[in-house]
Amino acid sequence: MKDSSGSTAFTEAYAQLNKAQKKAVDTIDGSVMVIAGPGTGKTQILTLRIANILLQTDTAPDSILALTFTESGAKAMRERLVRYIGSEAYRVTISTFHSFAGGLIGRYPDSYPTVVGGQAATDLDRIKIIEDILESGQVDALRPGGNPQYYVRPLMGTISDLKREYISPDRLAELIAIQETSLQDIEQFHTKGAHKGKERGEYKDVLKSIDKNLALNTVYRMYEAELREAGLYDFEDMIVETVRALESDEDMLRDLQEQYQYVLADEHQDVNGAQNKILELLSNYHDRPNIFVVGDEKQAIFRFQGASLENFLYFESHFKDTVAISLTENYRSGQEVLDAAHSLIAVEDGPLVDLRVPLSAAFVKGSEVTERSFAHQAVEDHFVIEQTKKEIESGTPANEIAVIVRSNREVEDMAAALRAAKIPATASAESDILNHPITRQVEGLL
Repeated sequence: MKDSSGSTAFTEAYAQLNKAQKKAVDTIDGSVMVIAGPGTGKTQILTLRIANILLQTDTAPDSILALTFTESGAKAMRERLVRYIGSEAYRVTISTFHSFAGGLIGRYPDSYPTVVGGQAATDLDRIKIIEDILESGQVDALRPGGNPQYYVRPLMGTISDLKREYISPDRLAELIAIQETSLQDIEQFHTKGAHKGKERGEYKDVLKSIDKNLALNTVYRMYEAELREAGLYDFEDMIVETVRALESDEDMLRDLQEQYQYVLADEHQDVNGAQNKILELLSNYHDRPNIFVVGDEKQAIFRFQGASLENFLYFESHFKDTVAISLTENYRSGQEVLDAAHSLIAVEDGPLVDLRVPLSAAFVKGSEVTERSFAHQAVEDHFVIEQTKKEIESGTPANEIAVIVRSNREVEDMAAALRAAKIPATASAESDILNHPITRQVEGLL
């Protein structure tokens, strides 16, 4: 690795780190959990930590595994690492979870009997399978009279969520059994008052939930059987089957455990149950595994907030003697912005106290936060457009102005309003083409 230019670049970058960042980079052995708020340099410490492992130990580059969520994130990490250690950066495994799973399928095909030889199911395939299941007459609880196919898309999403959390049909059945047991602790009938003798609302709600979950489990089992019969697999199955392969193929597991001496995971707040299981299995061989995760409970994108909190609590409980490090110096925003943001999410007690720490501005000296209320959406839109015009007229480059809206659906509408006012605008969101203003206009014409 260690050409002089790479070592120099590492030394210069390391010298610019603050105390907490240096601790994260220097603590290369054991389990480490970094709580990194927005703009605190987490990508920087991930890459510098990999470089430091290679500088301080005799670890081979291909014995390091770094997992993240997006291809762009993996690419950015690789590019930084090349600056610090040179061409050896290309020997470090830096990958998304799905790309990593795809590589294992190619490497251990015999461990993936349900995926190898099959093909990925399209949304149309999945919709057709679930529609057929609902038409089979075995799940009447999920076939409302007015719209028998109402639950098709919710079922698709729920099954995907169950797979992401590594909940199989058998595990779901166990959870339903627990729910049924809990029903016994709920009083079924009112014992006094005007509703005496009538069934209590709480009891009816839980009973209805159990019926729906039993129907869901039936759909889930039939769905899995239909996928296998058709030689198809879900996108989520790449991760689910990787967990199963690691649990059932001891030779495969030992190979990977011996190869990867250091495991790092970015955006840990978004890691789901199945992905967590992969991290756990890869690290279980050692009493004190070298596993490093970095994330921010406040920034959950792919996973809902409650589950992201569980990730941090799970990590500390599963990996003993975990070193927890909080990065609190922000290099992106002024203090006024940071204080306003923190005021919206601050908590005074509970497990979130240690995770939702206030950030301090370390680079941006000044910022301004103003709050305005509007009587109507149109008035608000007009204000945003006029303020944008004033900023541009005062000399602010248009590409340094961002308008943030609540949902993807509103992105195109705001971009169109800005363009109508002769303001150049680029819509930055993955929006549904069927809800695009042009599509809606064509639909109106038809």
